[in-house]
Amino acid sequence: MKGQVGILNVGAGDTKLVFDPENPADMIRAARIVKDMIRRGYALLVDTGVRNDKGQPIYRRAKDFDESKCEYIIADFDPLIAAEEDQKDDDSAEQTAAPSGPAPGAQDSAPRRRGPKPGTRRVKAQDVNVVAVSRSAGG
Repeated sequence: MKGQVGILNVGAGDTKLVFDPENPADMIRAARIVKDMIRRGYALLVDTGVRNDKGQPIYRRAKDFDESKCEYIIADFDPLIAAEEDQKDDDSAEQTAAPSGPAPGAQDSAPRRRGPKPGTRRVKAQDVNVVAVSRSAGG
């Protein structure tokens, strides 16, 4: 399988990069371009291969790219663990709340964190399809 990156909304129209393991020169070129795109703020959305209940693909944003291994580093988390952590946060917030409640018009000084920070996982570029969108797209 050859992984592809579809780059949307560029000046010359849509562009496509291919990660072909049989062509090492193109793999190196594509890896450098992808790394530069992430540095410049492009959103690289990796197709996880999982479908939602409507049959639509589920995408995860690439946080980084490892040029030496041609792997995307994507945010990934287990929804069950996230739900447990949310419950723990809710329980601890109830225990630490003052009985009289906050003064009228007072706001919390620190925003509440919702669940754990997502972990990461690596995905080989040659095994997935990716959609890249520039920062200026859509507007």
